[in-house]
Amino acid sequence: MNAATPTLVPPASAPRLLQDGTLTRTELITPGKCGPNSLFVGCLGDWAWDAVSQACSVNAYDARDATGAPAYLSFSYFRIRGSRRINPLSLTFGDRLQVASKVFGQGSESVLTLHQVRHDDGKPPEPLDPERFHTSTDQNALYVEIFNRWISRTKPNSNQDLTRNAPVGFQYRHLPSVPPQYSPRLVFAQIRESGAFDPDPEPPRTVAELFYTEYRVEPSRDLNGVGLLYFASYFSIIDWSLLRLWRHLGRDDRSFLRRLVLDQRVCFLGNADADAVLDVALTRRSALTDPTDELIDLVLTEKPTGRVLAVAALRLHGEQRERP
Repeated sequence: MNAATPTLVPPASAPRLLQDGTLTRTELITPGKCGPNSLFVGCLGDWAWDAVSQACSVNAYDARDATGAPAYLSFSYFRIRGSRRINPLSLTFGDRLQVASKVFGQGSESVLTLHQVRHDDGKPPEPLDPERFHTSTDQNALYVEIFNRWISRTKPNSNQDLTRNAPVGFQYRHLPSVPPQYSPRLVFAQIRESGAFDPDPEPPRTVAELFYTEYRVEPSRDLNGVGLLYFASYFSIIDWSLLRLWRHLGRDDRSFLRRLVLDQRVCFLGNADADAVLDVALTRRSALTDPTDELIDLVLTEKPTGRVLAVAALRLHGEQRERP
């Protein structure tokens, strides 16, 4: 390539910090960032780590405690709210996204990161306001909440009995707060107490249908670079289990690939070792007036300990619209 050859692929932009602490960036969707999988979810997690590193003066990718032991910024709660216009499964090669991220304080060992994701229209990004974030009905934005906690291993080569452990240099006292009603701690406490997310009060729904399946943690696919069950693998396990329910209902794989997920919440309660066997319980409820409006609740439990590893809730509504 010579100097006169134009660059055909516009690069993603480096993160830029706004005056209010919002971190903005543009991202190009490549084959490694999209599809009927958890690749895009993994990107959302990486962008949260980037935002926390910037806001808290700590390298989240190589954080250590006073003894030199690694401290990992684990995922405790994750929510993705989308629309027919933009959702994780609607993204494809070449899409350019504008991502705004802001980190909020949640104590000495935790943080909350909010992402607002839009198709890049060339307009300058706006500061991210938590009140507007939680109440907006904008169909052109994807809203993501990520509650992270610092953890460390207590036993070598084991993913059980992980403990809270903030790294040296983690700065948090200056972080802004979110209104109490939007604190992720409320959701986390509710899951701990009841084992499920609050049911959606409307519209009226059918009696719950139950379905059970079993999943074995795959060492060649499900672990991250430090040997923990990767947070995005929980999303993959949820999708794998949902596909089994889908086929049980007599639906074809094409409709599964075209499914429209408007809201997805996952509460992470524990980790698992390679080759662990998980029981997955799914509950399905459809709206009485629209059978395509479905709520799916899932609980992942480790065998034979009975430890609940994750609780999830999804709202599905028919299929994606066709893109030109």
